[in-house]
Amino acid sequence: MISSLLLLPLLMQSATPYGSPIDPVLRPSATRPEAKAAAKAPAPRAKTPSDVRWDQCVDQAVDDPAAGLLAANRWQLEGGGYLARNCLGFAYAESEDWAKAVPEFVQAAEAAQAAGDERAANFWSQAGNAALAKGDADLALTYLAAALALDSPDGLLKGEVHLDQARALVSLERYDEAKAEFAAVHQLVPEDPLGWLLSATLARRMGDLERAKADIAAAAKLVATDPAIALEAGNIAYEAGDMANAKANWEQAVKFDPDSASAKAASRYLAQLDSAVAE
Repeated sequence: MISSLLLLPLLMQSATPYGSPIDPVLRPSATRPEAKAAAKAPAPRAKTPSDVRWDQCVDQAVDDPAAGLLAANRWQLEGGGYLARNCLGFAYAESEDWAKAVPEFVQAAEAAQAAGDERAANFWSQAGNAALAKGDADLALTYLAAALALDSPDGLLKGEVHLDQARALVSLERYDEAKAEFAAVHQLVPEDPLGWLLSATLARRMGDLERAKADIAAAAKLVATDPAIALEAGNIAYEAGDMANAKANWEQAVKFDPDSASAKAASRYLAQLDSAVAE
């Protein structure tokens, strides 16, 4: 029998980096092809020349942050207003300069809201997302609440705001509140694998292994070859005392993407498991 004490370090490590810049609103990822569309929601009316330039500026910031920074600053000097400022926030965010991104998004959101622009909710959500990436969960909750208070986000964006609120609450160890936020995420964006992955991790932390198993199964159904999902599935199996499935899932995490952070964590867990078996 393998002593649980020998493997205790596995359970002291989080499979999912809630506090890191998981960035569903600002940037697309392999598991979230809809993220870019959520980030740059279309204007609620016929596009003006400023709207078109904003689209182009944001696309440039996503593709080449340095060039986007130059373009946004140039537009700002030309009187681009809050759309230029929002693009500037994007450029900083794509460079992961969160300390500079946050105030740009906030000022863009404030000005958009004052102008009655429905994109203000989206801009507030970006400010909250960037604040969360910066590590300021309390500030993130303030900005995310501002987005929801406008009552204008569509289903996808609203789901992403609730997801970021859940992540912020987890980082503040307000787990029951985070659990309620994940319920909203699953209702609004049931096809979002990240929502299911993070809620599974939270359920495991809270000791609700049945819920954790169900949520991670939902995530795996949506994205069958994601190393982070396989890693968490292994962690849940391990905590349930199912060493065979824990090992199988960790091996899958390594197989899916050997160079990923999840695969490297899984490799460490497998090495500890092998060491415990040998002893």
